[in-house]
Amino acid sequence: MSKDQQALELQAAGVAGPGDPWWETFFPDDLPADWQLEYYTHYHSRLLLPATAWAASVEGPFGPWAEAVPAKLQLTLDWPGGLPPEAGVAALARIENELGGTLQGVALGVMGAEDAAAVEAALKGGHVKTALRAGPAEVHQLPGTREALWYPGQDGTGLWQIEPETDLDPMGWRALVETLIAAGGQGPTPVFLRARPDRLSEFRTIAQLLGVG
Repeated sequence: MSKDQQALELQAAGVAGPGDPWWETFFPDDLPADWQLEYYTHYHSRLLLPATAWAASVEGPFGPWAEAVPAKLQLTLDWPGGLPPEAGVAALARIENELGGTLQGVALGVMGAEDAAAVEAALKGGHVKTALRAGPAEVHQLPGTREALWYPGQDGTGLWQIEPETDLDPMGWRALVETLIAAGGQGPTPVFLRARPDRLSEFRTIAQLLGVG
């Protein structure tokens, strides 16, 4: 590692899945949907929002953004292939207007170079403050996962979105973390896990034991 290169730090984070059992069963049965993000933030500070949670023209599953999003929650928006640039920028502008500030950034899903350029141009010309953070995503085959996407950023940085197998034991988590280490990257690297939020601690523990947490 060169003197200018930062050591890899894998940061476990969640993926919102409103309506999905693995997400909904994390919360108390009587907790209103517009309190879910507040509850989540008691345990974790980062969250990836899929397009189903942010890109619709109507109010999202968590209710008004200004009421639902705690100030210390860092949100990244997953922008999938197939989401029209104009519609995505319009939805992003509404969220910014409600929150009164910027988000952590936009992560582009799997898409071609032409589509990625169109989204980037729309972000720059759409009078929004939130910038492109990483992507387009690349599909990887990793042990212990159902799906793994790497979103490359600049200068070797980036982020992961991973759906782990439901029955991963500590050895399975270790194999996954070791594979992420071998894949390279540098600096603080969010690993957004599409799983029950309480499973993030399993990943975090192994990453810490291996010196990258």
